[in-house]
Amino acid sequence: MFEKLKKLIEEAQKRSAKSVDTSVFNSPLAKQTEWFPLAGGGSSFQTHRLDSSNLDILVFRATKGAYAFAGVFTLIGFLGLVIPLVLFFNSGMEDWGMLGFAILFGGIFFSAGMFLMYFMTMPRVFDTFYGCYYKGRKKPQHTMDSKGKQHALTHLNEVKAIQVIRERISSKNGHFNSYEINLVLADGSRINVIDHGKHVVVMEDAKTLATALGVPLWDAS
Repeated sequence: MFEKLKKLIEEAQKRSAKSVDTSVFNSPLAKQTEWFPLAGGGSSFQTHRLDSSNLDILVFRATKGAYAFAGVFTLIGFLGLVIPLVLFFNSGMEDWGMLGFAILFGGIFFSAGMFLMYFMTMPRVFDTFYGCYYKGRKKPQHTMDSKGKQHALTHLNEVKAIQVIRERISSKNGHFNSYEINLVLADGSRINVIDHGKHVVVMEDAKTLATALGVPLWDAS
């Protein structure tokens, strides 16, 4: 069921993606590369900024806005847990509705907030000294895929271009654009790095990253 839903979403993204003239990039690899949004979704505000103060390690770090966004969910969940629990115990543990509210409402929001806080604030690291890219708070070890084959980190020599793509997103509050920075690998596959709505910042960071890695910038935004 989830696989079918995923395929339907991908097909919708492909249909909604604007046509890109890959000839302007003067690269056969550009024709092999997909030009619809890779991550899907996005945000209307800036979630990350590239820290290039140390050219040996370039890091996309979460902004204060990202911390605040995740913090709101966490705070609502925390209050939704604590307040009903206090009322439940003060009522002599007889008001089971309060306990259910705490678990359902507070628990869900608190879990969502912690989930957002963990993943939104996770650094995206380009270690140019060791020549690898990874997403996480510490450099991961080798990992195993489903077939038991060992894979190392994404090697920067496999990155052949930086791709920037725009996605038009509809929400109950209106419409906005979100912009992806993707790594294009030698086989035409892609890895999403960040995805947010501040176009000027995305382009500045994409140019800095492309220059640091010595690869072209493919702007389809």
